[in-house]
Amino acid sequence: MSNRPFLSTKTTRILLPILISLISFLAYLNILHHQFVFDDFRIIVNNPFIRDWKHFPALFNQDYFKISGELSYRPLVTLSYFIDYSLWGLNSSGFHLTNLLIHTLNTVLAFFLIFKILNNLTLATIACLFFSVHPILTETVNSVGFREDLLCATFFLLTVFFYVKLYTSKYKKICYVASLLAYFFSLLSKEMAISLPVIIFVLDWFLPQSRVLISHPHPNPPPSRRRDPGNLPIHVHQDDVEHFWGGQKSLKNVPYVGAENLQPLPVKTRILRYYPGFILMSIGYMLLRLVFFKSTIEHVAYPGNSLVTNFLTMTKVIASYIKLWFFPIVLNPDYHVTFEATPNNPPFLISLALLVCITFLAVKLYRRQKEITFAILWIFITLIPVMNIIPIGNIMAERYLYLPSFGFCLFAGILILKIHAHVPKAYHPLVKVCFAAIFILSLAHTIRHNRIWFDKQTLWYYTVFNTSCSFNAHNNLGKEYYEKGLLDKAIEEYTIALSKASEVRYAYPIAHYNLGIAYDEKGMYDASIQEYRNALRIEPKNSDTHNNLAITLFKNGQVDLAVEEFQKAITQDSDNPTYHDNLAKLYYRINMPDEAKAEQDIANRLRDSSSATNLH
Repeated sequence: MSNRPFLSTKTTRILLPILISLISFLAYLNILHHQFVFDDFRIIVNNPFIRDWKHFPALFNQDYFKISGELSYRPLVTLSYFIDYSLWGLNSSGFHLTNLLIHTLNTVLAFFLIFKILNNLTLATIACLFFSVHPILTETVNSVGFREDLLCATFFLLTVFFYVKLYTSKYKKICYVASLLAYFFSLLSKEMAISLPVIIFVLDWFLPQSRVLISHPHPNPPPSRRRDPGNLPIHVHQDDVEHFWGGQKSLKNVPYVGAENLQPLPVKTRILRYYPGFILMSIGYMLLRLVFFKSTIEHVAYPGNSLVTNFLTMTKVIASYIKLWFFPIVLNPDYHVTFEATPNNPPFLISLALLVCITFLAVKLYRRQKEITFAILWIFITLIPVMNIIPIGNIMAERYLYLPSFGFCLFAGILILKIHAHVPKAYHPLVKVCFAAIFILSLAHTIRHNRIWFDKQTLWYYTVFNTSCSFNAHNNLGKEYYEKGLLDKAIEEYTIALSKASEVRYAYPIAHYNLGIAYDEKGMYDASIQEYRNALRIEPKNSDTHNNLAITLFKNGQVDLAVEEFQKAITQDSDNPTYHDNLAKLYYRINMPDEAKAEQDIANRLRDSSSATNLH
């Protein structure tokens, strides 16, 4: 009987990624019945931009932000919404199917990338099984509005794969161009891809075995050892970890067959030959984003308007991410992160101690276990763009962990293999049982957590019972209650939202606005007027708030103030026919027919103009 390990066969190398992709697909199959949730409404349901291909040119000019409603320049993601809408209309199942297929593709790419750089089929299998079902990824896969993280990871992994492949391929130029093109697409999907050149450098520095076959000929090659001319050297993994499935040990310190004829390409030569393309691509992208496609959204400040507070707070956020990777028990679509103003608080001290330990581990293992160091560095390098160095809207979100999770799953796979290799043989079945149990529990938790994203009411009702949820969750649940006519519950949730927002010193105009609507609906006009004015103190140029305040002022008998607010709304948005309509109705009520007719004519003209534009 042959002693060849089961996982070393060619057939298995083909079947394994198919099996992993099937598991990944089945883990998220129930999302195909889900409705749109969270940002899906702003980006898809209420976004006319993606419904007509006449808007396609705006993907590449300054009209992108105005028409699409996006806050960042991510044209490749928006293009995917164009395609989805063309295929499915507003059928949410089609959009979720696209997300599911992209995640499944990413799982397969992760498998081939790990196998390519470490030549360890068992490790690639274990790591990608974790990646396929880790619960921390459920937010990204379930929410169509967060597709940018999926697409960014797709092209990020493709970039690294082609970059590694160019070392072994005879079509080096094609692989290099493909790598640069994939990097460009990754940048156009999400800004997180800007960390890729650093990942490539770390890969070259820490894992030389992944690039040995780019070696140039030795100036004085010794005779070949029974190797036919033209045959590639056989890559033998030099880790004496016992085979996880088959029980066969791989060889340690066994030289590459024919490796005596090859010499690794020096780091300096690799940098000069291949890095300029990635550096120029990064600089070009930064110019594109900061000069030509700069968003017009308001400037986002550091937590507490302090760099020190930002550092202390983000240290705690990083530690929270690590905890979520290891214990993804309670997940949250919108986290409430309180600011750390002083370094003597226990949350900061505990978080700092954890990060120091991880740093010590990475340095300690640098020489003997470079694969582990590489996995750890992948995590932290890909997290850098969302570490609030340049202030971002949300300082903590599970979707930010999608790309870094590749590094964590690689780390987990290596850890399991190391444990398996160093425990006595009698305990090997126990290690495998533990791994199977962790996998099954992760799969079950992922399937269960998918259900929470079924619709917006289910999502926010679940979220508000989590003490770590942010003010947005309470505001969104309040809107759900309002739509169902449960005004008292809506007011309660809006009030909680404002209270939690004040804890992080965030001025929350939308909650004041929603509270004003709820009070108006209950006939509590004075309270409604006060909330609208609170919102306007934060956003004085919000035309909708001026319009709603005017309506409530009129109901409350304050006619002159109502006229003034309608005029302010028109000043802010003179092309909105609704504001002119409302002012016309008010003029009719107070017996000013000439003024009313003038405003009504303007409203009719604006509607006719809009209809003609749409027909064209």
